[in-house]
Amino acid sequence: MFTAFFVVISPFIGLKKRYGLTSRYISLLLIVLKFLCRIDWEVRGDILGKKPVVIASNHQGLWESFYLQTLANPLTTIIKKELLYVPFFGWSLYLLNPIKINRSKKIQSAKRVIVSGSQKLCNGFSILLFPEGTRKIPGKQVGKFARSAADLAIKNNVDLIPIYHDSGLYWKNKKFIKFPGTVKVIIGTPIQGKDSSEMTKNLVDWMNKKASMSTE
Repeated sequence: MFTAFFVVISPFIGLKKRYGLTSRYISLLLIVLKFLCRIDWEVRGDILGKKPVVIASNHQGLWESFYLQTLANPLTTIIKKELLYVPFFGWSLYLLNPIKINRSKKIQSAKRVIVSGSQKLCNGFSILLFPEGTRKIPGKQVGKFARSAADLAIKNNVDLIPIYHDSGLYWKNKKFIKFPGTVKVIIGTPIQGKDSSEMTKNLVDWMNKKASMSTE
């Protein structure tokens, strides 16, 4: 219902207001999930300041795709272009003007993320990325990270904010059944590094340290 309403009203409001409307809807959806599915969340840390940032998170399921979009406004993400063809849902995504990539063309997609992401940051948008690319099993070490997040942060002189969570324990990937519990979300301080390779390594090390702590 919201997607149909969003498609109708979007032509009459600006892009940043569309993001604000979407963020409020997602916040409401998370509250509904909290009461119906008993999925709560606990957050350590914060994203300080109002300047655009690059957010890099581990990837476990759908919950984080919703929740992380409420941490900054406006915030845009990277999507597979195939999603745009889904009726109403895809049309709503299109109206948010996200960064669209073709995952079968990795080099071209990486370049597009840097170019389009830089434009977004210059226009006041924060960027959300999942550098692993695919969802991973909770409690495991994070997968190999692409350098796009670090490249974006360095190129545009903005902070790279790391986020680790264990949402996959309660909303498992590609599973309909939800499990009650409290998602732990950790927001770290900006990742440092002299270049994108070192910054990406430091990001992976930070993620793996948090993954190890979550299994203790």
